[in-house]
Amino acid sequence: MYAESVFRLRFFIFVCMNTDISFFIGGIILAFVLINLLLYFYHRHRRVIFFKYIHDRDYTLVENIETNIESYSKMSSKLTYFKAKVVFLDDEIFIIHFNGPILQLSSSPEIFPSVFPRFITSRKEIHNDILKITGDTAIGNFKISLNFKNKNIDLHSVI
Repeated sequence: MYAESVFRLRFFIFVCMNTDISFFIGGIILAFVLINLLLYFYHRHRRVIFFKYIHDRDYTLVENIETNIESYSKMSSKLTYFKAKVVFLDDEIFIIHFNGPILQLSSSPEIFPSVFPRFITSRKEIHNDILKITGDTAIGNFKISLNFKNKNIDLHSVI
């Protein structure tokens, strides 16, 4: 037992005193932080371009919506949960995640700038202030649930 604790102490001292390993670990942490900062500013710039494009149109913006996205393809399935802003514009629905791309949910052919993934909707239904949307993507199917509970919005008027 004593030999094991002495070994752990010597290993800890070796790792802390070895500057090559410290620089390596510090470099990995710095690279991770810089990549996240670059992604944040990139998506923020894309959101600015998007809102400049729709600024003169009549749209409804709802913030802090609980979003549940399920996507299914032949190879895999994925479940994503996050809070996002939702924009209703004519027959279009846009989901704007804090640090992610703008998702377009529509069945119209109009293409918006700075919107990368486009989902073609096949069905929209409202149940207990939860908007459920199903449809297709280029690689499979999706189901999206948007929870509008405790929000002052009439879903029937914007859909």
